[in-house]
Amino acid sequence: MQELIGDIRYAVRLLMRNPLFTAAAVLTLALGIGLNAAVFSVVHGMLFRPIPGVENEAELVQIYRQWPGNLRYGSNSIPHYQSVRDGSAVFTDVAAFTIIPATVSGGDRPEMALGMMVSANYFRTLGATTQLGRAFVPEEAVGPGAHSVVVLSDAAWQGRFGGDPDILGRAVDINGHSYTIVGVAERGFRGTMPVLEPEFFAPLMMQAELQPNSGNRLEARGSNFLQSFARLAPGATLEQARQNMTALTLQLREEFPNNYADSEILLVPQTEAGLSPQFRSAQVGLSTVVMVVVGILLLIACVNVANLFFARARERRQEMGVRLSLGAGRARIVRQLLTESVVFSVVAGGLGIALAQVAIGVANGIQLPAPFPIVFDFALDRPVLLFAVAVSLGTGIVFGLAPALQASKAETVSALKGAAAANRSRSYFSSGLVVAQMALSLLLLISSGMFLQNLRSATQIEKGFDSDNLLMASVDPSLLGYDRGRSEVFFETLTERVASLPGVNSVGLGQAVPLGLSSQQNGLSVPGYEPREGELMSVDFNVVDEGYFGAMGVELLAGRTFDERDDASGAPVIIVNEVMAQRFWPGESPLGKVVSTTGAEREVIGVVESGKYRTLGEEPLPYMYFAHGQIFRHDMTVHVRTQGDPGALTGALRDEVLALDPEMAVYSVQTMDSYLGLALMPARIAGVTLGAFGLLGLLLAAVGIYGVMAYSVAQRRREIGIRVALGADRGSVLGMVVRQGMVLAGIGVVIGLGGAFGASKFVTSLLYGGQAITPATFLGVPFALSLVAFLATYLPARRAARLDPMKVLRSD
Repeated sequence: MQELIGDIRYAVRLLMRNPLFTAAAVLTLALGIGLNAAVFSVVHGMLFRPIPGVENEAELVQIYRQWPGNLRYGSNSIPHYQSVRDGSAVFTDVAAFTIIPATVSGGDRPEMALGMMVSANYFRTLGATTQLGRAFVPEEAVGPGAHSVVVLSDAAWQGRFGGDPDILGRAVDINGHSYTIVGVAERGFRGTMPVLEPEFFAPLMMQAELQPNSGNRLEARGSNFLQSFARLAPGATLEQARQNMTALTLQLREEFPNNYADSEILLVPQTEAGLSPQFRSAQVGLSTVVMVVVGILLLIACVNVANLFFARARERRQEMGVRLSLGAGRARIVRQLLTESVVFSVVAGGLGIALAQVAIGVANGIQLPAPFPIVFDFALDRPVLLFAVAVSLGTGIVFGLAPALQASKAETVSALKGAAAANRSRSYFSSGLVVAQMALSLLLLISSGMFLQNLRSATQIEKGFDSDNLLMASVDPSLLGYDRGRSEVFFETLTERVASLPGVNSVGLGQAVPLGLSSQQNGLSVPGYEPREGELMSVDFNVVDEGYFGAMGVELLAGRTFDERDDASGAPVIIVNEVMAQRFWPGESPLGKVVSTTGAEREVIGVVESGKYRTLGEEPLPYMYFAHGQIFRHDMTVHVRTQGDPGALTGALRDEVLALDPEMAVYSVQTMDSYLGLALMPARIAGVTLGAFGLLGLLLAAVGIYGVMAYSVAQRRREIGIRVALGADRGSVLGMVVRQGMVLAGIGVVIGLGGAFGASKFVTSLLYGGQAITPATFLGVPFALSLVAFLATYLPARRAARLDPMKVLRSD
């Protein structure tokens, strides 16, 4: 122990004795450690961190309805949720919730807020508590009526009500109805989707009042809109729960054959589901790529620091020679040098944690282009700190071990005389550093280049509509109690007034906006079409008016679009996209064909171009459009095509809505380009982040290669001096040194390319369109890195060519 304390003290003195060396080593290493800690904080927060305010998360399972085809994680209806709750023998509690937009009044203007409609046992099932008042009671689960109560989130309590301690019993207006505040949730509790910040929690039995445009869903078994979860009973296993759900499915299939003929109940452990199991694999894949990239960046930093320690070990050869001559064993010297490197890494780790804290703060402040605020609360919690400590200690050993082993092999006599060591292993180690620098840097840069190239490609993907000069705003008159007649008049008047605004080319209404966070499907049957085995006869759809296709810039390929004939009294009609036409009527014109859907036989009157509806990377999907006059929806988005900057009309669009009804909330007012930022968010985050890491890696590689080559030239000063003294000209010396460096760089490029080709197979699955290998990336990056290596080699080579042979030989 005394020896260890002495080694630590000696290492600290070395830190203070060589401030330039210390600063270079510590800053290089701190950057790598800090980036790894910050990225791990994000990955841990998104994939592994327990949900705030939830008790024993490992006991929770998410419940989905599964149909054949691509609908694996389907939602639940209220009657289905109740059947699972009442028919389960392995759950202590089964709860349900859904996220709803709502108009909250009482301020200067009505605001659209995010809320959650939850079953009465929601808080109890999660083991969540309130900081004020109470959660819901069983009486608030039996039916609608006198249960107009809400529990506020801490954010709403603090932000909307100023943290008033006397808030209980006060009323808040939601959708034009008064709700009594009975409780305030614990700070940080946001339910099972912690990235969203709901303002309130309301009883599920108030569904008809909170979702007036959707009708009464309390008894509609086929109206699936809920997310459900359950808590396993003590001693119950997931396998037992799955067997119980299989038996329950068979029972429900006998009672309700139309609703359960093809569906199953799917259970997913909460710890494996994350925010949504549908996106879990993509999150894990992208997180793996980013962690590998920052890991490579850390390795490059370690190689640089190892080079610095290797250079310092050369300067300390006399010291090592004295120690060896006085009887110190090799193990003792290795321990001393490793202690020094670990002390360096601990100091760098402390600085790295500080850098990570700054980076996490920046990440938490990012505002994503989403309709409602998305909350990030990444933190340097215990797992992240333990990770940072482990990385710091591990890097200290990684970059310190090789120089320590090399330094402990010093030849005692030559070291005492200060002679240069003719040790071939040192040359191999120095050459290995150059190769490692090039290979790791190339792998990092190519990975970054693939994502950057894909980001550029993603912005150029044919979306099936024109996103330029397009402004959107969403309204829902039913939230204020409008019936269909009033809503129809409202939308008709609104579109007329907006169309008359200066700079507006066209206006249209659509219920769904493509490339959003959700999609809607409807089943259908096509006369004469025989579904393949396992084929799901369900197609995504939108409800639009006659101006929608013109405002969106969707091309009509055949037939006509909707017009005034397509109202409630007209013949049921439908418009399909090209993919749907080719799927159900290959080689034929779909015009005049009949599709049975939404309870009616609908004639195909038009075919429009196909586009992207769920994600930019999706395969071409069939899609259908219903006329707003025939399938009415209250929640619609106004699409405004402008002549110039669409953002300039934002205020005018809001004013037109408020002029028709001062209590009407307008939400999601944004340009289409801004909206598409959400669809491009994964590509942008990956591209920008990895691009920044790639540039940083390039800088570290340049510094590292320069340092290694400068050290190599310093080792060969005597050899170069002799060559010049014997008549070698400066050009030949310059060429010899550059050639040596470029050969090593070339080996590193070959190794790095091999690793990059292997990595591209994995990265391909994460890219839009699945294209990873492009000439621009796999040819341009090696060329650019080779140019950097040439410059990093040329500078020490030029210095070597200018050596005065007499001074070199005299110094030796």
